[in-house]
Amino acid sequence: MNDWQNFIQTQPNALFMRNFIADADQLGLILVTGDDAQSFLQNQLSNDISHIDKTKSQLSSYSTAKGRMLGIFRIIQIDNGYILITTKSLVPNLISRLQMYVLSSKVSLADASGHFARFVVQTDLLDTSPASSITNKQLPDTTNAVLQNDSVISLQLNQLDSQNRYLFLCLSFDEAKSLWYQFSENLNVANFESWRLSDIRAGIPSIYPQTVEKFVLQMSNLDLLDGVSFKKGCYPGQEIIARMHYLGKLKRRLFLATLETSLCPLPGEEICMSDAASADGSGMVVDAIIDDNGLCHCLYVAQIKKVSEKTLCLLNQPSINLNIADLPYSLPV
Repeated sequence: MNDWQNFIQTQPNALFMRNFIADADQLGLILVTGDDAQSFLQNQLSNDISHIDKTKSQLSSYSTAKGRMLGIFRIIQIDNGYILITTKSLVPNLISRLQMYVLSSKVSLADASGHFARFVVQTDLLDTSPASSITNKQLPDTTNAVLQNDSVISLQLNQLDSQNRYLFLCLSFDEAKSLWYQFSENLNVANFESWRLSDIRAGIPSIYPQTVEKFVLQMSNLDLLDGVSFKKGCYPGQEIIARMHYLGKLKRRLFLATLETSLCPLPGEEICMSDAASADGSGMVVDAIIDDNGLCHCLYVAQIKKVSEKTLCLLNQPSINLNIADLPYSLPV
């Protein structure tokens, strides 16, 4: 949608942590249609897709046979199939991988990223009165809820700091621009890093090219975020994921830390013991963004024991402390 991209380039681009609207072009969309779309996705993804409909979205993942994640998705159902929302740079490879298993199924896969204008909203400027700062007629009222009409899909995602978080997908440029102006009258116009930071602080993991096949879904806390069903049938990696759930003791989890550094680590960077001279398998950065006060917020997967012993550091910045921060949900003891 070139008109949307040209429009967004005329908008401010700054980092905000509260009450903002931001373009979400870095989110990619995979369209899955056909008579067998539901059964196909049920056999490929970690969650039970039969639990969603056009009013409710779902977090899920796609893994290798060894249980290593290839991607994490937010899934919505539409009239003629499903939309999988994920990291845009992963979309071509994910479609190619999924296409290998279509076989004789009546399923079509397509990159729909270019067909929708996408933006996100985070705000607490909502109430139910007629004088509300932001109209809520197109804002779902509960986490995971979805509203749809002929040209706009809106989703409410996990709350953060008592602020509601929304994603909009718009087929019409004119309607996307109208909504943008409506919301931006009362919100800060932000960059996408503001949303990445919001996801990081909310403990919501993303997979990037650098971290493909690096984590089993429980390591990234997807089991704590309703991103997996342990009651559904088989899917790639299901045996390993189920064994870890029922029989194993999980040794790694997703954690949140703040780092006092101007050089925020990139996804896939190694975390190691403080006395290590090279990567030792202790952990890995999932995502990291510096906030508007110059503090780096970092999601990382690491060995639980080493995190509790406070012996970890960035391999490339060993003098920088990983200051553990609380996730907005509880980790199992």
